[in-house]
Amino acid sequence: MRLLLKRRYTPRGTPGRLFLGNRQLCFIREAPKSCYDPDVHCLEEGVYELEPVHTEAEGWRIQVGERGWIRSRPPDHTPEKEELCPVTAYRADGTPLFTRLAFLKLLDELSSVWERGEVVELQVVSVGIPYVLESCRQPSYS
Repeated sequence: MRLLLKRRYTPRGTPGRLFLGNRQLCFIREAPKSCYDPDVHCLEEGVYELEPVHTEAEGWRIQVGERGWIRSRPPDHTPEKEELCPVTAYRADGTPLFTRLAFLKLLDELSSVWERGEVVELQVVSVGIPYVLESCRQPSYS
């Protein structure tokens, strides 16, 4: 099974939508692209295998490839480096709503696939940066 994350870059963060086929599963928040902040940045575009991980300290989360994570973050916490944070909806002022619910619904959707022994992949694609910033000039997929 392959999920598709369509996102766009902004200086304050990288908002996106996560799809399974034509159905949107949730919104995704990420840190800005590395050209905006080299220390805390979003996951690079590409295809990654997803695997569930559970620890007593952090509970459930989903590993994205070798270094990224999908995890629940409170609305007042900014996503960390290579971290994808599911969101159910946004308020008019841009505040994320129901972040834990979005993560649990995503985990529930994927659990049955993992139980059958299937591989779950995430394909990350981005629309181009709408203005010219020298450090962000890279070809992008749209």
